[in-house]
Amino acid sequence: MSILEGAKSYHDLAGLRGVLSISALRLFGFPKEIVARSPALSAPVRLRMRTTDLDVYREVIRGQYDLDLPFRPKVIVDAGANIGVTSIYFATKYPQTRIVAIEPERSNFEVLARNVRRYPSIIPVHAALWSRDGEIAVSNRNSSTGAGECWAFVTKEGGDGARVRAVTLATLMSELKIAAVDLVKIDIEGAEQEMFEDVGWLESVKCVVIELHDAFRPGCSAIVESALRGFDRRRRGETTIFLRPDVGNGLRGDMTD
Repeated sequence: MSILEGAKSYHDLAGLRGVLSISALRLFGFPKEIVARSPALSAPVRLRMRTTDLDVYREVIRGQYDLDLPFRPKVIVDAGANIGVTSIYFATKYPQTRIVAIEPERSNFEVLARNVRRYPSIIPVHAALWSRDGEIAVSNRNSSTGAGECWAFVTKEGGDGARVRAVTLATLMSELKIAAVDLVKIDIEGAEQEMFEDVGWLESVKCVVIELHDAFRPGCSAIVESALRGFDRRRRGETTIFLRPDVGNGLRGDMTD
């Protein structure tokens, strides 16, 4: 990205303040974060500059999760919550909804925890959703798979990386005294395979909204689609929405098969 393109990008994000911030970062090495505001979010959020935080923010405020569901969710699980923008979007759209924001990578989680402080309905959890309870490693994505961006991480069994708690959705629901989950949003960089090894939790879920990562872990889509066979399926950009067929009148809005 050229200097001019970068300045325009930050201007689109935060106006003149954004241009001044990226200019100061280039000249003096600070600020490291910028505060972004959007009508789609009921409070400002902190984004780390020169990271994928900005891309995540743009996708969310441009409507990636503006789903026209046939029900109003009471409980949402945000798996791979990153810095919390999606959780905050859901909290703004559904202020009475309980939201569990799960993020395994520590630096992401620290920003998430600060961003969601104003939202008592959001429960931040530093862990990775997995097929078993225990501990796993979090590391940078392998550039040989086509992914190597800063702040983008994968979870895996063994190997190098920071250790983080691994937890099944069933265990998490039990700990938080949640009987059923209306919506599970999943963006976990290829760990779909592990999460969907044990699908007993699907019995209590109405809708799954997932970004699949076959480019990083071939076979993710096949495993997920097999587990969700019988659900209504729609695509919206890079997101796939699965809805239990006996819920409401099905998926509506701007979606394609």
